[in-house]
Amino acid sequence: MIKILLTIIQVGIVIVPLFLGILLVFRSSASYEEAHQNSKAASWGISRSRYALLMRLLGVLLLCVSAFAAYSLFFEQEQKVDDEVRDFWKDIEDKSKDAFPKAAMLLGAAIAIPTRMSSTRFPGKPLAKLGSKTVIEHVYERCMKSELAERAVILTDSPQIMDFAKQMGAEAIMTSPQCSSGTERIIEAFDEIGAEFVVNVQGDEPFISPNLIDALIQKRAETSCDLVTAASRISDVAALENENVVKVLRAEDGRAIYFSRSPLPFIRGVREREKWLEKAAYWRHIGIYGYSRKALNLYAKFGPCALEKCEMLEQLRFISNGMQFEVVQTQYESIGIDTPADLVAAEEFLKRQS
Repeated sequence: MIKILLTIIQVGIVIVPLFLGILLVFRSSASYEEAHQNSKAASWGISRSRYALLMRLLGVLLLCVSAFAAYSLFFEQEQKVDDEVRDFWKDIEDKSKDAFPKAAMLLGAAIAIPTRMSSTRFPGKPLAKLGSKTVIEHVYERCMKSELAERAVILTDSPQIMDFAKQMGAEAIMTSPQCSSGTERIIEAFDEIGAEFVVNVQGDEPFISPNLIDALIQKRAETSCDLVTAASRISDVAALENENVVKVLRAEDGRAIYFSRSPLPFIRGVREREKWLEKAAYWRHIGIYGYSRKALNLYAKFGPCALEKCEMLEQLRFISNGMQFEVVQTQYESIGIDTPADLVAAEEFLKRQS
C-alpha cells in the first residue's frame, strides 16, 4: 500500500508541473489579456505583454521542473544503482590489487630455484652428489617444506636438469640460455610461475632454511614490500674482511641502504677491525630474495648500473634506482656450493647434521 502511495506521489510530482507548464506556455494572448485585467499585475504597473512573457517563462520553468523530476525518479535512479554496483566491484578489485591481505599474499607466493649446469667453477654442480642425493634435490626438498609458499619451481636452461626434475617429481620450467642471472630466469618465467610474489632460492643452497623462506613471505604479507632479503649479524673479523662475504648496510628502520663487498660503515680513526665489530653492527647478506611482479618489471627496464658493475652485485640495480629492500634478520648463515671444495665441506656439514 505504501509503495502504491509513493508511486502516486512520484507521478503527481511529474504530472502537476507538466500540466501547469503546458497550460502557461501555450495559453492564448486573449486569455492572458483577460487574466491581466483581473490580476494585481495591472495595478503594479506591469504591462499585458510583460505579464504574458512572465507567465510563459514560469511555464517553461515548470516544464523543466517536471522533466528533472521525471529523470530523477524514473531514469537516474536506475543509472545510480548501476553506478553504485560498478563502484562497489571496482573498490573490491582495487583493494585486492593494492592492499595485501595475508591470506591473498600466501596464496600468491611461490619459490623459484634458478640453476644451470654450465657453472665456470663447478660444471655440473646441480647434479653433483651430496650424501645420497644431488645438490638440486636437497634444495628442492627444503623449499617444499615451506608452509607459506604455494609451489616451488626449478628454472633451468639444461635438458639434463629438466629430465632429472621430471624423475624426482619436481616442477620445472625451461628458460633461455641467454639469461645471465637467476633474476633474469625468474623474469622470463614469471607469468608461467603464476604468482604475485616469488622467493628466489639459489640452486646451490642445499641447506636453505624453510623457515627463512616463510619469513620473507611473511614480511611481504605484513608490509606489502616489493623487495625483501635476509641478513645475519657478523661476529668475526675474517668474515668482515672477506670480500666474498657480501655486507648489508642497514638504516635505522632495518631496511637495506647499500650492499658491498667492503665492510660498511667505515670506522674512522680505528685501525683494528676487531674494534669495528664493537662500535657498529655489521650484517652478512644472505643470498635469498623476494620479488614482487612490479619489482621484476622495473628490474628489466632499469638495465645494468655503474654500482652493480663495480661490486658485481645485481641487487644494487634496485638500490641505484631508488628502490628499497626490507631485510629479515636471521641466524641462518648461507652454506652455498660454488666449487668442488665447497661440496666436500658441505658433505662434512651434512654428516654433522645427521
